Amino acid sequence: MSSTLRTISARDALVAEVRQRILSGELRPGEPLVEAALASTFGVARPTVRSALQVLVGRHLVEQSDRRSLRVPVLTEADVRDLFGVRTPLELAAVRIIVHNGLSLAGARARLAELAALSEGANWADLVQAHTAFHVALIDAAGSPRLSRIYPALQEEMQLCLAQLRPHYPEPGALAAEHRDLLGAIASGDADRACDEMREHLERAVRNFTTDARPSGQSA
Repeated sequence: MSSTLRTISARDALVAEVRQRILSGELRPGEPLVEAALASTFGVARPTVRSALQVLVGRHLVEQSDRRSLRVPVLTEADVRDLFGVRTPLELAAVRIIVHNGLSLAGARARLAELAALSEGANWADLVQAHTAFHVALIDAAGSPRLSRIYPALQEEMQLCLAQLRPHYPEPGALAAEHRDLLGAIASGDADRACDEMREHLERAVRNFTTDARPSGQSA
């Protein structure tokens, strides 16, 4: 039986590259995305750029500005609160399922170990990836196929939020300690305590991101 490797299209390759540059913060919030400039940078035709940008618009990683040009989104305080407002019930549901059914936290513990192993001053993209992997592991630990299918849809916007707030992101040691406390609460077997810890964990993030880290002059 023969197999044929899938060849990635120029559009898909461009989507992946621009996405990576947005989520890494290399393309900064508010930065315009000009077709001609992107076509020149990546050596592709402008229709390819146009098509790739529309894919990213559909994934909420690119937006249309007031002048109808495209740019990297600038998340407002209202955006961040809305994003966490959707995320929080999903993570609380996962916590309750895990505690009530005594489910394994092995995956989350492994991701926490990876987060804790990062050195102070670690590459920012690695830190965000390790952080994201921990929360995805908690969702997956609940064993709900639908929860595991819904939750990742938020991750690109969550990482977009973190890209915007990169200067205020905790160092690995502080981030690992916070998540170690959260995992300890979940492992305690006390569902109310675990949910209170998760709720506070997420609310603390909103407070930090929207109060301390909001760009100056940006309205809520």
